[in-house]
Amino acid sequence: MNSIEEFEKNIHGELVKMWHELHAHPELSMQEFQTAAYIEDALHRTVKNIDIKRVGKTGIWVQLRGTARDKTEEDVIILRADMDALPINENNDLPYRSQNPGIMHACGHDVHTTILFGTLRVLEHFRDTIPGTIWFFFQPGEEVLEGALSFLSDPAIDFSRPRAVAGIHQGTNLEAGKIRLMKGVSLAGTDSLRISLRGPGGHGSAPQNTRDPVSAAAYLIAQLQTIVSRETSPLDSAVLSFCSIHGGSRDNIIPEEVVIEGTLRTFTQKTRTNIQESICRICRGTAESLGVKIEPEFLKHSPPLNNDPAIVEIAGRAVQKLLGADNLEIGEKPRMGGEDFAFFAEKIPSVFIIAGSRTPGGKQVNNHQAEFYTDEGTLRGGILALSGFALEYFKVDF
Repeated sequence: MNSIEEFEKNIHGELVKMWHELHAHPELSMQEFQTAAYIEDALHRTVKNIDIKRVGKTGIWVQLRGTARDKTEEDVIILRADMDALPINENNDLPYRSQNPGIMHACGHDVHTTILFGTLRVLEHFRDTIPGTIWFFFQPGEEVLEGALSFLSDPAIDFSRPRAVAGIHQGTNLEAGKIRLMKGVSLAGTDSLRISLRGPGGHGSAPQNTRDPVSAAAYLIAQLQTIVSRETSPLDSAVLSFCSIHGGSRDNIIPEEVVIEGTLRTFTQKTRTNIQESICRICRGTAESLGVKIEPEFLKHSPPLNNDPAIVEIAGRAVQKLLGADNLEIGEKPRMGGEDFAFFAEKIPSVFIIAGSRTPGGKQVNNHQAEFYTDEGTLRGGILALSGFALEYFKVDF
């Protein structure tokens, strides 16, 4: 039997083609119809003796049962990757650049999907050494915090069975071929925030006859930015960012409504609650003082991502075996990014694996940018880390 490294090398060319195909045809969250169909077709063509089912409209659940079982009720682990893209127009001169205007894989989910598919190929090759069952979650909708919940709410999936779950994500500040792991809380909890400001509009030449939501929005944003700087302890961590503001149609019409959208990132429930209460208080005060109606809404939430130390240890041993200790980095500080993988980690002992995606010596381009890129070496590093974790969990000699 080939080693993991040899087998990955043999299928690497196929996986690069898959990655390029996925990158060229990105789809937005919960609309990954072509992506799901492409993955299902590839599964039926290349992998034998697996169970496949749809989760919702675009999620895919795959079950691989090892044949080295020595007990009736075998352990189950989950390996998960996300598939959705972002509403960004790609600014890269690549032969496989996005062919869907205004949509781009600017967070590497095309790479994550390919890594999970490659990991399934590897583990199917080692099936007769695995004394358990592996579920593969090809998950939609991570960017809108809906995909993980679609799996968790599926009555056909028994979440009392899994004993561990591993997720994969590329890391732009880490060179391709390197892996980062972290014990405990590694990513923040997230809240999506929308604030609507309304008042009687009118002609720009007569603002005294209106209650201008544009100037109220500008004032409100400035006041809300003091919550983190003046109401949150500097020994705590929080981010409140407003990333979208819309209102008005012409230069001489004061609109009736302005809508602000943003994100809140925290590590503890106490800090989250305090900031939410402060947001509501400042909105009430601003509405009273400026005579406009202000309605804050907290739309979607994901918890902080908390990795189980014992499961992280298993992943660490696998990475050292396959990639070497020099390519393993242990994170010390959590990051303000969020992930709906945290919904799985709330229920099942977890590890979130960060696979380096920056070309060694190359320029770092952060997630959610039009120039985002991923180095080809990310595929190999991610597949070795994820498949190695599964085999190490089941105590397979590799």
